Amino acid sequence: MTSILSIDTSGTCCSVALGVDNKRLVRRTDTPREHVRLVLPMVDEILAEAGIKLSCLDAIAFTHGPGSFTGLRIGFGVIQGLAFGASLPVIACSSLQVMAQRAINRGGHHDSILITANDARMDELYWGAYKAVKDFAIPLVHDGLCSQQEIHLPVSEWSTAGTPFIAVGDGWRYQPALICGGEAFKPTTIYQDIGPDAEDILTLAFSALQQGKVANIEDIEPVYLRNTISWKKRQRLRS
Repeated sequence: MTSILSIDTSGTCCSVALGVDNKRLVRRTDTPREHVRLVLPMVDEILAEAGIKLSCLDAIAFTHGPGSFTGLRIGFGVIQGLAFGASLPVIACSSLQVMAQRAINRGGHHDSILITANDARMDELYWGAYKAVKDFAIPLVHDGLCSQQEIHLPVSEWSTAGTPFIAVGDGWRYQPALICGGEAFKPTTIYQDIGPDAEDILTLAFSALQQGKVANIEDIEPVYLRNTISWKKRQRLRS
């Protein structure tokens, strides 16, 4: 029996999932700014329902960014406590890759390219590019930060002319131009309502566990894609 607990607090929704072989249990709530109060009770509830002790898990998986600065800190703190307390390995997933995986899990999109874009505020987007290969979201580029107006995809990464691409994430409400080699492309399908979710972390986490791609929590850091100076500037602007 293989079991993985997954947690996502990187966006407006807070979700927890437990995968035990092919069985999935999920808890999620769309309650912004309440993650710190809700996430641990959700973990306790889902473990109790499955009748599994934390220490009996094979790993804990989570989104380590990019995403909400506060949300990432909450999730990382929870994972630190759980992993240290139960001596468990962790699997850190890109929140943008999890979004792409969610789109694949929802609609297939075999052999498509998925462009994920989330609102990063300050007139910027977090973005990533993934290829749907055998039902998995495979990264084509490193997750990045760009303006809300344009996403530039490196020419070398656009491997197949005419390949449909799927736009995923709330950043697409700004209708950014997708540019590759000086040419603009339009999405085949747009999913503005898809964000990262613990249930789809499990798809990536089970694959990572099978490949031995786990880590110690002390070797993992949140991925902000912004330095602390930028975050302090944002806080001053808000005040």
